Amino acid sequence: MPPAPIRRPLTITSWLIVSTLCLLLSPLILAAGALAAGVMRQPQPRLLARLVVEYFARELLVLTACGALWLASGCGWRMRGPRFRRAHYGLLRWFVGGLAARVRRLLDITVRTEPEPAAADSLDADRPVLVFSRHAGPADTVFVTDILMSGYDRLPSVVFKDALALDPVVDLLGHRLPHAVLDKSDADECEQRIRDAAAQLGPRGALLLFPEGGNFTPERRRRSIAKLWRKGRRREAEAGEQMEHVLPPHPSGALAALAGNPDSDVIFAAHTGLGLAAFPGQLWRDPPIGRTLTAHMWRVSPDERPHDPDAQPAWLYDWWKRLDAWVEAQGSESPPQ
Repeated sequence: MPPAPIRRPLTITSWLIVSTLCLLLSPLILAAGALAAGVMRQPQPRLLARLVVEYFARELLVLTACGALWLASGCGWRMRGPRFRRAHYGLLRWFVGGLAARVRRLLDITVRTEPEPAAADSLDADRPVLVFSRHAGPADTVFVTDILMSGYDRLPSVVFKDALALDPVVDLLGHRLPHAVLDKSDADECEQRIRDAAAQLGPRGALLLFPEGGNFTPERRRRSIAKLWRKGRRREAEAGEQMEHVLPPHPSGALAALAGNPDSDVIFAAHTGLGLAAFPGQLWRDPPIGRTLTAHMWRVSPDERPHDPDAQPAWLYDWWKRLDAWVEAQGSESPPQ
């Protein structure tokens, strides 16, 4: 990933131009989507056109607001102050919440959250939490983040790959707020960033981490298990073979989060219902129209988990088996065709 002084002039300028053109041409884009949907007798073109217009409209407004905040902060001088942090979290809430609401309306998706009572109490309390979530589709980051922000008034710090920073909104909000943007070429630096993000959590903070490292697909599951066998990690490979609906988790990120904030509750989150379409082509063939996203959460308090780093990977795998069993019990998910 190019450094910010090189990357941002290119991405921000490109996105501003594309977003402005998209809004100016939105009547034509929407008309073309409706026409294509009628000819193909499928809703995908119409839905795609509406989502594209919505997405770029929000991109343009957030980029404009980020520029205004940069100027108001003295060209970045006071950007790290509490006032500007609150303003950027407001932008994140508007961007993610509005996008999630628009997707729910367009695709007729219902989101049902079913936390265990202890998990709900923990999320409602004024204490930081670490959220370790299943990763099963490109939209689950948006929906899980929206659940934390809209449902529990949490201020999320999300762990994500730096490739997503090609989107300038993700780039600016990701670096101005205490998220953990990871360059996977440096494992030690990745762990340090996760540790730092966890350590900086405030009373309403929530570190959102996807230990699987990517969206679940059957092929990724096979490759992950084979990689564990090649590395001689026999116990983890055998555990991965017993889990059919999740990828074997990478313990390093979760352990770094625990080291950064050892006194926080851990919330394990599993969800199902939108299918396993992880790529644009799969989403086009199998859009999750009229489905229900069911999210379940469990809490593990500090005194309920091992503090010995050598015992924590097995503990994480045991919980991932529990998430896998919950998904299996729902019976509403199958691999994409």
